[in-house]
Amino acid sequence: MLRKLGSLLGKVWTAIRADERGLTTLEYVIAAGIILVVLAAAIVAWNNGLATRIGELIGQLLGQ
Repeated sequence: MLRKLGSLLGKVWTAIRADERGLTTLEYVIAAGIILVVLAAAIVAWNNGLATRIGELIGQLLGQ
């Protein structure tokens, strides 16, 4: 998951930097918004997996 995220962010950054006209402030804001949404989704997915694992460990400790 994190590798895919890194690859996607790298591709987005490369596409943004390939444009030689220069970037406007709006383009920077849009790119930052996209990156933050993808990062937030990755963190939520990671936290959900972590919560599941913690729940399983607690169940094992309680003998359930």
